[in-house]
Amino acid sequence: MRLFVSFLVISVFYLDRIHAQEFRLEAGIAAMDRQHYATALRTFRALDKSGNPQAGNNIGYMYEQGWGVPQDYAEAMKWYRKAAQQGLAEGEYNLGILYQNGYGVAKNRSEAKRWFEKSAKKGFKDAQFMMGRIFQNGWGVKANGIKALAWYKSAAKKGLVKAQFWTGYMFLSGDAGDEQAVKGYAWTEVSRINGYDGAVEVLDYASLSMKDSEVRMAKALAKQCLVSNLRQCP
Repeated sequence: MRLFVSFLVISVFYLDRIHAQEFRLEAGIAAMDRQHYATALRTFRALDKSGNPQAGNNIGYMYEQGWGVPQDYAEAMKWYRKAAQQGLAEGEYNLGILYQNGYGVAKNRSEAKRWFEKSAKKGFKDAQFMMGRIFQNGWGVKANGIKALAWYKSAAKKGLVKAQFWTGYMFLSGDAGDEQAVKGYAWTEVSRINGYDGAVEVLDYASLSMKDSEVRMAKALAKQCLVSNLRQCP
């Protein structure tokens, strides 16, 4: 009984500590959004000392953007790498972006892919989108439309609008196998409803080679997809 009570006290203390850190992290982000960069930086540095990887990642982002500190890609990379090595998917993604674009480091698409893939496998939708771009364009790998579509669709079903558009494009173009106009139109329609620029033009062009019944079916699939909160999509 004594051991159980001790464990309960420790658990409550640990949860309170986590909640306190989450509150301080949110406060730091709010300060950053209000452009109170000195306050945000102090908050993030204090949280980083307690081992919070998201705080370190945010410091990296402030260095990347030059918010409250001189813009310094090398310093941003240092912080992103620290967050990534702590297993933070967002940190892994940000590290991949720097390698992909050659910011603060020599451009290295192989290294970028390595970090994007780590992040994508943890479900980080922006990294999944980048994996789609990598396989669609053959950036450091052999182009593979089927793999590109799979990554795009995974990010699309998590609500990333640009991934929804590119999922539609891959189905419409046939770059991932046989052309599937109805599925492609449906996903492009989803991206249009969610505000993606350029979707209307693609839909207009796609409809020229589709039967009216196919367009109606595609719109019905898009509606089903949205109504189901992206759980029932083509």
